[in-house]
Amino acid sequence: MGSKKIDKFIMRDELPQFFRDLADALEQGGEGDLACAMNYKKFKVHVRDEYGQVSLRMKMKSGKVCASHLCAPEEIVPEVVGKPHYTDLKKRMGNSFKVIFKMIHQGQKPPKEAIDEFLADSELMVSYPGYGDPYYDIYIKACAEFKAAFESDDMERLNTAVDALVHQKGHCHAKYK
Repeated sequence: MGSKKIDKFIMRDELPQFFRDLADALEQGGEGDLACAMNYKKFKVHVRDEYGQVSLRMKMKSGKVCASHLCAPEEIVPEVVGKPHYTDLKKRMGNSFKVIFKMIHQGQKPPKEAIDEFLADSELMVSYPGYGDPYYDIYIKACAEFKAAFESDDMERLNTAVDALVHQKGHCHAKYK
């Protein structure tokens, strides 16, 4: 993943055009400062009037490796080979699980991509020794039920399965954190 920052002053009447360009870049790909905008994972735009000039700051994190020919070579980030650091893995799992949990409890089926990422990360997590090994078998069974519940399209079953994962996480994190 790559990240990009824009930090510049523009005239107040240039701001609408910036947002039009951002919208176009999100739909069709961008150039220059907005290259690879359509691959965003997260972005923040901060605009402030500073004595007649507009201070524009934007931070953008890409959800994918930026391989577009529009990106500068220093923006292309090679993929990491091997296991990620355990804390990075847990943070990624927390992010995907937060989306999954909220959507299920709002009565919505979460996106398959979030489910697939969470389950793949769960499988990877249990390969790290010393971080709750006694709970790994029970957790993997809870993950298998969660996957089956997702595939069944039964929201009640999915709700029960996600709550079981929260329960397993709570037990493990009480001893290992």
